Amino acid sequence: MIINSIKANNVLKYTDLNLENIPGQGLIAISGPNESGKSTIGETVCFALFGRTFSLDVDDLTKVIRWGETHCSAQLEFTPRDGKRYCLDRFLDDAGNHSARLTLTASDNDEEPIARGVEQVADKVYELVGYEFEEFVESFYLAQREITTPHPHSFAVKTMAGLVTLEYVNEACQEDKGATLNEVEQRQAEQISVQTQIDEIDIDHNLMPALQGEHNEVTRHMEDSMDLIEQLENASITYQDAVPRRESDLSTAGRAGFLAFLSLLLALIAGGAWYLLAKLPEQASAQQLSEILSNNISAWQDSMIPWLLYGAGGFALLFLIFWIRRAAKKRSAKAYDEAASGLVDALGNLDSLSSVVIRNELVEEVESNQADMDTESTEGTESEQPDEAEAEPAIVDRAARERLSQRVSDWNVTIAEVRDGVAQEEGQLRQGVETDRRRLGQLDSVIDQEQERLDKFEQLKQIKGDLQQKIDDKQRHMEICAVADQLIQGATREVSHKFNHKLRGLVSKTLPLFTENRYEHLQIDDDLSVRAFSSEKRDFMDLEEISSGTQRQIMLAVRLALSQELVNRAIQGSQFLFLDEPFAFFDEKRTRSSLTVLPTLSEDLTQIWIVAQDFADDLNFDMHVHCDRESNSISLQQG
Repeated sequence: MIINSIKANNVLKYTDLNLENIPGQGLIAISGPNESGKSTIGETVCFALFGRTFSLDVDDLTKVIRWGETHCSAQLEFTPRDGKRYCLDRFLDDAGNHSARLTLTASDNDEEPIARGVEQVADKVYELVGYEFEEFVESFYLAQREITTPHPHSFAVKTMAGLVTLEYVNEACQEDKGATLNEVEQRQAEQISVQTQIDEIDIDHNLMPALQGEHNEVTRHMEDSMDLIEQLENASITYQDAVPRRESDLSTAGRAGFLAFLSLLLALIAGGAWYLLAKLPEQASAQQLSEILSNNISAWQDSMIPWLLYGAGGFALLFLIFWIRRAAKKRSAKAYDEAASGLVDALGNLDSLSSVVIRNELVEEVESNQADMDTESTEGTESEQPDEAEAEPAIVDRAARERLSQRVSDWNVTIAEVRDGVAQEEGQLRQGVETDRRRLGQLDSVIDQEQERLDKFEQLKQIKGDLQQKIDDKQRHMEICAVADQLIQGATREVSHKFNHKLRGLVSKTLPLFTENRYEHLQIDDDLSVRAFSSEKRDFMDLEEISSGTQRQIMLAVRLALSQELVNRAIQGSQFLFLDEPFAFFDEKRTRSSLTVLPTLSEDLTQIWIVAQDFADDLNFDMHVHCDRESNSISLQQG
């Protein structure tokens, strides 16, 4: 697979990344200081190609989105082994929505994609390029890390060696063999004990319905008690709120009645005076009244007589207003009688609370079964008549409750008396609720115990008829697993030996070029431990005896050999390499030598990406990408 272009938005460091017309052959350099985004280019390739990166776990994939942004996208154009050019688009947002689409770049825009969706695209990419993410990071992609010997038990190395399928088969065989052996042992133990257990379990089929019936009865009693508590509390609060309001309304009605009476009296006086003075002025009483008004009111004149009529009308109007006010307050006070009747009804409902029957012998029977009592003792218990204890709701004083109800109905009780009386009744009800709750907990426990016994009884009955047949079948299966295990182990040894032989042959071609012919051969064991043959000492040396720079040259040669083997096994075409700071611990001479050697190592590994902080000015590359710590975008088009 060769990369043709890379485009991305809001991936890690870059808001925009655009590398086009990338050379399909030669060295591509990426340089820049620390934190300038060099590794981001490699991570973008990983994300676009596989939907994940080397540095982030799958669960943390949303961290690939640039800080402060809500989504990111990446587009990778590549040419796999079939020679066609493909475009892979990938999208991810901060809610975890992940989509992917694969198309042919030469196809019409209206044509359906080759694959759509993360899983479908992953399957198609594997079909096109010949490897998955684990193999990629162990071969073609060297992340920014120290070059070490590949782990012999890694998925990628096993895949390259062709051991994955054998390992899957072996693991499945071993798991099957172990599970079969455990199952045989279990069945044999159960075969011995199952009949004994069935005999020990003495099921009374009437016990569970009785327990559930009592549970329902206690539950109903508790719910009724809680409803009564709520009704009584609400009615008490309503009554206590109504008392001062009713008293205020009655007081206001009394004042309004007095003022209405006074207004009526004044209206009658003013009206009578007007009638005498205006209609009967010749009467002696009218003359006397006129004289009294003149003597007491200095400004009185006969022309003011009509004002007496006006005053009579005004006082009559006041009478009407105050009388309406009195009637309204009387009705308002009467409306509070519902609060009193509500509290009376709530107190009366306490007598309707049903009793609950507690059957202690049900719990005792379950406990006796759990204690593994003998049959005679159990039969004796069943023959006894159950003792029934009726738990009635506790009452403070029925007569006192009735007196309280009567005084509430007559509005002849204080708020404090209501509060205390209701509190006593609620206290008794809450005690009953707590007793019911404890009883329900006890019943739940014994019902669970009895249900376990019933389940076990049914299970043992079913097991009893199947045990022997299962034991025979599993023993025959174990014999087959033993033969399969021997065949798999032999095949694994043969494939591993051939893989190491091929790997040593590939390393022997690249190692002298990296080490200037000082080391020509490697000794690679089955666990991938490495020893190098020194031309000077004419002997194999442990890596600890070699300088750190040479060790990394050797490890780089091993990694390239793995890459070549993967190409030979699965790709069989041109392939890119992405090496993130492979020369971090190399001196300048080793770096120059390695850069010279890399393009000549393989006809298949043609496009080689090299990441470093800087390169010598006199080095030439087919494409050079400069990264700037202060810039969040790169746009480069080769040619």
